[in-house]
Amino acid sequence: MTSAPIAARRIAAARRREVAPKAVASRPPQLSTAVLFELLSHGTRRRLLTLLLDEREVCVCRLVDALREPQPKISRHLAALREAGVLVSRRQRTWVMYRLDPELPGWAVRVLAMLSEGARREPEYAADCRRLACAKRCGEAGVPNTP
Repeated sequence: MTSAPIAARRIAAARRREVAPKAVASRPPQLSTAVLFELLSHGTRRRLLTLLLDEREVCVCRLVDALREPQPKISRHLAALREAGVLVSRRQRTWVMYRLDPELPGWAVRVLAMLSEGARREPEYAADCRRLACAKRCGEAGVPNTP
């Protein structure tokens, strides 16, 4: 007779597992100054952010062309910025598009704007901008999608 309560508990536990809510993707934690400045400590991430401040949305392949860095390196830095909540991405067919997170705190936007203002005085930034302008547009808004 003691097996009936055990079986009932097992059935109840199985039912709870069946209806357990699925994990929902959550937004990254609130961006802190320490995290933002740690992200800005790497030159490639600074260059990426400076270009993304001037463009509405940019495909990874154009950023690779503009910075003349290997695609895995660029993707790794973009992923770090996305995971921290600085950037958001979307997939459009075969391309991944990046832009600043519209929910980025105002103080962080101001820091990035000051970064961009300083970068505009550097020759490397001008070269990055020229290469970005010349890079073939892929799946960006307003551009036909041709693979």
